[in-house]
Amino acid sequence: MVVFVRTVRWIRSDQPVLFTIGALGLCCAALPSPELQAASSDSPSLTGSRSPELSESRFELWQGGEGWPQGPVTAVIQSHDGYIWLGTYTGLMRFDGVRFTVFDSSNARGLKNSRVTSLYEDDQQVLWIGHETGELTRFANGTFEPMALGPAWPGGAIEGISTDDQGDLWLLNGTGFLFRVRDGQSAEAPGASATRKAIFTRARNGKLWIVCSGSVALLEQGKTVPVQFPDSTSNDFFEQACPAHEGGLWVLGNQRVRRFRDGHWLSQEAEGPPGGAAVTVMIETRSGALLAGTLREGLYVLTPGARPLHFNRANGLTHDWIRTLCEDREGNIWIGTGGGFQGLRPRKVQMLDAPDHWQGCVVLSFCVRADGSAWIGTEGAGLYHYDHGNWANFTETNGVANAFVWSVLETKGGQLLVGTWGGGLLVKEGDRFGCPSELSRLTTPVVSMYEGAKGEVWIGTISGLHRYEGGKLTWSAGKDKLLLPDVRTIAEGADGTLWFGMSGGGLGALKDGTLRQFTKADGLPGDFVMCLTPEPDGTLWFGTSDNGLGRWKAGKFAGISTEQGLPNNVISHIVDDGAGNFWIGTHAGILRVSKADLERCADGLTNSVYSLSYGRAEGLASPICSGGFQPGACRTPDGQLWFPTAKGLAIIDPANVTANAVPPPVVIEELRVDGQLQNLAPSGSKSGRVAPVALGPKGAALQIAPGRQRFEFHYTGLSFTAPDKVRFKYKLEGLQQDWTDAGAERVANFSYLRPGPYTFHVTACNNDNVWNDEGAALAFTVLPQFWQTWWFNLVSLASGAGGVGAGVFWLSRRRVRRRLEQSERQRALERERTRIARDIHDDLGASLTRITLLSQTARSELDANHQAAADVDRIYTTARELTRAMDEVVWAVNPQHDSLDSLVTYLGRFAQNFLSAAQIRCRLEVPVSLPAWPLTAETRHNVFLAFKEALHNVVKHAGASEVRICLELLPDGFVLLIVDNGHGFDWNQIKPRATPDGVRMASGNGVPNMQKRLEEVGGRCEWITAPQEGTRVKFWISVERARE
Repeated sequence: MVVFVRTVRWIRSDQPVLFTIGALGLCCAALPSPELQAASSDSPSLTGSRSPELSESRFELWQGGEGWPQGPVTAVIQSHDGYIWLGTYTGLMRFDGVRFTVFDSSNARGLKNSRVTSLYEDDQQVLWIGHETGELTRFANGTFEPMALGPAWPGGAIEGISTDDQGDLWLLNGTGFLFRVRDGQSAEAPGASATRKAIFTRARNGKLWIVCSGSVALLEQGKTVPVQFPDSTSNDFFEQACPAHEGGLWVLGNQRVRRFRDGHWLSQEAEGPPGGAAVTVMIETRSGALLAGTLREGLYVLTPGARPLHFNRANGLTHDWIRTLCEDREGNIWIGTGGGFQGLRPRKVQMLDAPDHWQGCVVLSFCVRADGSAWIGTEGAGLYHYDHGNWANFTETNGVANAFVWSVLETKGGQLLVGTWGGGLLVKEGDRFGCPSELSRLTTPVVSMYEGAKGEVWIGTISGLHRYEGGKLTWSAGKDKLLLPDVRTIAEGADGTLWFGMSGGGLGALKDGTLRQFTKADGLPGDFVMCLTPEPDGTLWFGTSDNGLGRWKAGKFAGISTEQGLPNNVISHIVDDGAGNFWIGTHAGILRVSKADLERCADGLTNSVYSLSYGRAEGLASPICSGGFQPGACRTPDGQLWFPTAKGLAIIDPANVTANAVPPPVVIEELRVDGQLQNLAPSGSKSGRVAPVALGPKGAALQIAPGRQRFEFHYTGLSFTAPDKVRFKYKLEGLQQDWTDAGAERVANFSYLRPGPYTFHVTACNNDNVWNDEGAALAFTVLPQFWQTWWFNLVSLASGAGGVGAGVFWLSRRRVRRRLEQSERQRALERERTRIARDIHDDLGASLTRITLLSQTARSELDANHQAAADVDRIYTTARELTRAMDEVVWAVNPQHDSLDSLVTYLGRFAQNFLSAAQIRCRLEVPVSLPAWPLTAETRHNVFLAFKEALHNVVKHAGASEVRICLELLPDGFVLLIVDNGHGFDWNQIKPRATPDGVRMASGNGVPNMQKRLEEVGGRCEWITAPQEGTRVKFWISVERARE
């Protein structure tokens, strides 16, 4: 969005007022300063009253920039595959709408001569190329081939090539010599000579007509037969002819063009070029217009019942010598001149331009009357009146005190109101304009006006909204009621709601005296509302200058912007064409969008909309539609659509705008692999659409050498109406599942492709979104490296299988050997453990037993000595405890007890003995059958010590009378449960606490020691207790982790 901000001092009623004008929707570059505006004359009439643009601009001449031919173009045709071919003196050129590719004798094998004078494509899709030297070249299946013509051919520049009704190929040279290629038969054009050129043309029935020296002949049976036209006299001079689309022949003679068919002149007749214009070429277009190119006078457009239109160097032609004409399948005209190549296409948009070109100013506001005339306000050139080609300009002399006219409205009663920047709101009275005292109350510029259903006029200024009724201002809303009340557009809904859009203030609504204002905070897409279009169902569409299109429906706002596919977010106008479409003025041209598509997008059913764009290619002088002033764009009573732009008024007749229904042919032109051009022979393409020039010998299929990294597919879509709007999508089958939207890009790049078959598909659509359903496809195969081939994989697999087998056998033997060694070491260890246990039991056990027996004997002998008896009792007790500890060590070390069964038996026996000594009943609950799970000595030892600690806590702290010991087997281990019926305890009293030496349990180290012992063998423990509820201790032991 371009915002033009200007701070000015405006003098009114001798009071200086300083304010800022934000002309949103205008291009600042298009707005010249007031000091540079041209002053109008005292009289409102303008010299040159008829608008030349509106009457002459049915067609538009256009030419590309760099790369377009600048020298003589001798021949132009469109071939069957959609390309435009040009003959020049520097070679043969192929045009796809964007790029020119040149073929000459230096880069095209078989093209022996670069000076091309004629082109023709026959029914077998063979392109024939005539040269200035008299040589003939044949182009077919991507190959140039020179043709031998034999000695009967006299040579000379080949001026024409065609086939007759029998399919025979004929050549015409510069002297009028006709030559049949098949057998060398010749004929002479009547009256031909070196100075009198002959032309021949092929009618739709295949007949060849020759025009030379003012007479017309027909080629029949290899001979020229003069044609006698009805009512012709010896004074008639026929200088040109061309086939008629509806049959017969258009014949130009005596400054008129008539259609001749079946021996009679038909009533169709058109005025020809003026006398003295030597016509060199003539064709009929699909629209029915005749184009006549001349030697020195440029181009004439001839239409039956209308005066000729004339194009020459003065109005756009590059050269006045028209050498060749061609119409493509989309209706575009291509012109080869003595100085270049140009396109001529029908304009979809007509530009209404004042004779003074609006003095270089922008059109802001206008209103079209019922009779087709219009009042037009400009940014600095005053007020214009247009009436069917007659123009008048009203300025200060006529009472329009300020040349900046921002709003023009004619009421249904015929009253003309004109809002200006510095002169307030003017009313036309007779031939002059004045400001009534009531309207002089409006002290700020008027930028919008709207006539309501009851005849009242709503006036929007940069500071508020006003109602003008019965010559009085009866209601106003300004800054006291509205935030940023710069009212730029006004419209009335079907339910009587008056809607108004503000520049910065969002959207306002007035109904039954209640005024509401909506901004972005209420969900409005943008706060700069430039245009409004209410619908009969209550829906309101509006355009913003900062965030695209908006909709109000059922109390909710929705927005559609560039994120949903609109080409521009500046929406200055919305016009309903009455046929289900909105025509939208933007800063990127005029868009046509289906209302149904917009509704679906606004409802969230789709995430994009498609719009047809009308820009410079369609006739717009500027793609910028000026907005923010009302009245603006509208649909006139005769159905035309008018839009204000930065360079005049754009007029579109939707009834005459036809969509381009021709899908663009798609061609894959090149494949480059690591920068190297590949040979694209037709056999390498699925659809046959490949580059029409063979780059090397044909192959059975396209194969890409292994190890290649970069793949570049160059393709094109052959639509010439708007080549820049052709869009593509592609997919590489074998790599991609979905299509890739390439936009206007004509190259697809891929990195390293794995070996295998691929097919590259590409399709395109034209400017009216008509897609080519077939597209083009190129199949190819990426060859593998030798180590990626099937035979290498098979050999590798066999070798690998053998190697793996040998490796497995070697590893298996090594593993068995290691297991045997480990088993032997384990058995040696077990033997050593058994010896240690036996030695401890036999030697240390015997000694401890002897100490015990001696202690008992000494005790019996020392009954009188109490002190000695006590000492001997302590020796006895210590010896017995040491004996029990030794038994536990022996049990833990002995490998004969490395099993779950041995652990359970030992724990049970220990519990019975330990608890019975404390007068506590012991209940054991053990499964009858225990699995033969091996347990290491470390596991048995740690489990036993934890178990012993638990029983010790019961005896010492629980005050229990019974202990229940249960063993529960799990799939991967067992649970040992110790339950007592004691008084329990508060777990919080023994939870860990911080000490200077570290973290310690509040009651000692028994509990953490139990946890640590079990964790060392892959287990864990849990306590469940409460005061007066006993204690449950659970040990979880994982056999697998215990083994580890």
